Amino acid sequence: MEIDILNELLTESVAKLFNPRAVYNFKKPNPVYDNYQKNSNNTSSTSISSMQSDQPKFEQPQQKLSNPPTIEQWVSVIGPQKLQESLNKLNIDLNKLTKRDLEMMSMDQLQNEKKRVKNELKFYDANFQSIFNRFPLRNEKEPMRPLYIYYKKLKQQIDKLTQNPGIQIPTYKQSTNNTQGEIQKRIEDLKKTRAELREKLNNFQNEFTTTHNRRIRFHKDIAPVEKEYKLYKEIKNEIQKLENILQKK
Repeated sequence: MEIDILNELLTESVAKLFNPRAVYNFKKPNPVYDNYQKNSNNTSSTSISSMQSDQPKFEQPQQKLSNPPTIEQWVSVIGPQKLQESLNKLNIDLNKLTKRDLEMMSMDQLQNEKKRVKNELKFYDANFQSIFNRFPLRNEKEPMRPLYIYYKKLKQQIDKLTQNPGIQIPTYKQSTNNTQGEIQKRIEDLKKTRAELREKLNNFQNEFTTTHNRRIRFHKDIAPVEKEYKLYKEIKNEIQKLENILQKK
């Protein structure tokens, strides 16, 4: 009897499990806890989302070449870049540079510029060596050819000034207290310098006539000795001023 009752109860309970209309309260609802969980979940989700959006964005670094450049890449791409960097550092435009620009530079300026250019050429060699573990060959220096030409011109101008330093006006301090003897000595020094210049200008004129079969007629004809010609005129004027001073004493 008891077994039948127990079976009936079990059968009834199992049937309820498969009854879609049955309501089961396995857990009492807790509004406070449920709201907390909901808010907590939203806050957590928001916080994570916020934290993710607040994270700084870093650009991916450019990928470096895993292998060093080839000789061909260096000569065609990297070498010309090195040349432009050197020209920018030297602040020169070789396309606008003229022979006259070099002639206007003093010996100190030429030597300083030559040193700066030489350093850039050495820097190119050092960069090449750091990658290929040897100094560049002649053809591997080809990108720096314009700078090598500029260096050669600087050297030639320095040699020219060294071999022919030119004639300078003798130094002299003029004041109202100069004696006649001092003024006379100054005039003699100037006349000696004027004679040297005259001889040089005459030699140039004779060579020009022989070479071109005509006498000097245009300003461009005296370009090679233009400095000497101007100096000759300055000395001539200086002598005239000093002679006038002597006549007044």
